[in-house]
Amino acid sequence: MATFTQLLTSGLALGAIYALIALGFVVIYRASQVFNFAHGELLAFGALMTVSLSKMGMPWVVAVVLAMVLTGALAAFIERVALRPLLGRPVFVTIMVTIFIGMILRSMLHMAWGTDPLGMPTPWDPMAKVELGGAVLWYNSLAAVLSAALGLVLFFLLLGKTKLGVAMRATASDQETSLALGIPVGRIFALTWFLAGMYAALAGVFLGMFPRSVDVELGYVALRAFPAVIVGGLESPLGAVVAGVTLGILEVMAQGYLNPLLGQFGQNFHEVFPYIIMVLVLVVRPYGLFGQKTVRRV
Repeated sequence: MATFTQLLTSGLALGAIYALIALGFVVIYRASQVFNFAHGELLAFGALMTVSLSKMGMPWVVAVVLAMVLTGALAAFIERVALRPLLGRPVFVTIMVTIFIGMILRSMLHMAWGTDPLGMPTPWDPMAKVELGGAVLWYNSLAAVLSAALGLVLFFLLLGKTKLGVAMRATASDQETSLALGIPVGRIFALTWFLAGMYAALAGVFLGMFPRSVDVELGYVALRAFPAVIVGGLESPLGAVVAGVTLGILEVMAQGYLNPLLGQFGQNFHEVFPYIIMVLVLVVRPYGLFGQKTVRRV
């Protein structure tokens, strides 16, 4: 039971991070029909910026919040300069542009921070832990779960309880009608990218806590959240969160229980397990668990 509790807590922490990353993918796709393959580089930028700001003497919380704001501003800048002029172009065009932007950002991150791993600071002892029923629960994992939960709750309150959230949902539903009703669609695009960048930075901070190191390659971890986007549904923020948390738990459980059973074949099997789940879900529901089937009349 202690092992199960410990794995469940670690899975929740990983799943919360996946949920933050997947949410960033989904809110951008809902608003502008762009799948942002540079999202991982935004994640790495937020984590590296947090490290640098902490080294400058800023309190950890201030460093994290400022890094989130700067990452959000960078994401909004990318949308305004590189992607908004491409509205109406074929999907593959925007995909190629985001891949190209990701490569540029990765090169810039290498120039700014180098290739050596940097230590991720924490406001508590890195080895701090609590024991619950014989299970060891690390502060890093608990902080990731609580911070992600707070961020997700605030996002859904914004989406469902404010005029700005109504404008975001209207823009995601029909851009032309939103423009006709006086909704500033361009500003909504910028806000959506800003929020996605903020959540990417927060995810990057907590990803960096587990190995206690951060480098530019941290951005590749964003691709591990890709199954959560597909399983939840490309246009469903709630689906992204539910799928992210679920796949995080399943991945850690597979590492704890399935890998040893598979012997040599099971080495790192947990890393592909979410993709297996993704394929199985796509066979049953090609549009995701929370996605809506598109019906077109001809």
